Amino acid sequence: MKKENVIFLLIFLLNCGTPPRQKALAVLEEGLRDESAVIRVNAAKACKKIGDARGIKTLYETLNSDDKNGVVAALAALYDLGEKTYSPIVAKLTSDRDPLIRAEAYRLMSLIDDERCHDVFIKGIQDKIAKIRRFSYLGLEEFKDKKNIRRGLSDLDPLVRITSAMVLGRIGEKDMENFIRRELMIPPNINVWKHGVLALAQLGDTSAVSFIKDLLVDTPWELKVVAAEALLLLNNKDGVEVLKQALDSGDPFVRVKAVQVLKDNRIPEGDELLRAAAEDEYINVSIVAIEALARRRAKENRELFIKLMSAPNPLVKIAAAGAYLRSE
Repeated sequence: MKKENVIFLLIFLLNCGTPPRQKALAVLEEGLRDESAVIRVNAAKACKKIGDARGIKTLYETLNSDDKNGVVAALAALYDLGEKTYSPIVAKLTSDRDPLIRAEAYRLMSLIDDERCHDVFIKGIQDKIAKIRRFSYLGLEEFKDKKNIRRGLSDLDPLVRITSAMVLGRIGEKDMENFIRRELMIPPNINVWKHGVLALAQLGDTSAVSFIKDLLVDTPWELKVVAAEALLLLNNKDGVEVLKQALDSGDPFVRVKAVQVLKDNRIPEGDELLRAAAEDEYINVSIVAIEALARRRAKENRELFIKLMSAPNPLVKIAAAGAYLRSE
């Protein structure tokens, strides 16, 4: 069958009373053939989650392409999939001239426990991009390389210093909580606070609960949401009401962050909130919510996934199609 005929058949199936499974498969098939690399990557990611071998094949093929947006999207997709297999292609991309590609490659590499990564991370802690240095210190955690990780404590960037301290704390170095607290004092900076508060929570510093709670009031929304996330990491639900309010924010980026927190942290009313967020007008909110529902209660949300397979945005349709197929 000619390619044009295949595409026509797919469109025909998508617009008819097709059984949900066939419709979902057709959505993914159409996505894999789309002209946009970003759409192909999202379809490939959904395919990987349902065990379709074309998913991982498409992602690695995209890494070898000249499409910058596609390469970045494929690296991010592999990170979200938790891909921990060492790949020479990804290692090569850590030397790419484009800092965005380089950073995403380092972020993915930070998940991989392979001796061949060590030298890559040593190179990365000298990169001029602070984000890359942070990912490199996170990667060195797997090797418990305290000597090199300590270098980050004197980095010019406070977020790198906090990341290094957090990593050292997680591998047994003492007093790293106090190091992070000192970073929060000079000078006050919202990004430093966001990073530092989460670092303290990841170190399990319950003594920080009181002042983290203070951040739920009279602070910018992005800091409130991070504070709520940190409290959940510390098994404290005092920030849940703030998360609910954040989902009604007029700022879509605040809503995205709130949904991401709900995706990673279970609360009693979380599923209800996620179902509402799945129909958010901002596609990133919708996609994250769909993924969260597919991960925890896919069967119970089949009807919602079927409905969203007819959404106008192709990325939402792909997310819903993948979620439906995972519910079977």
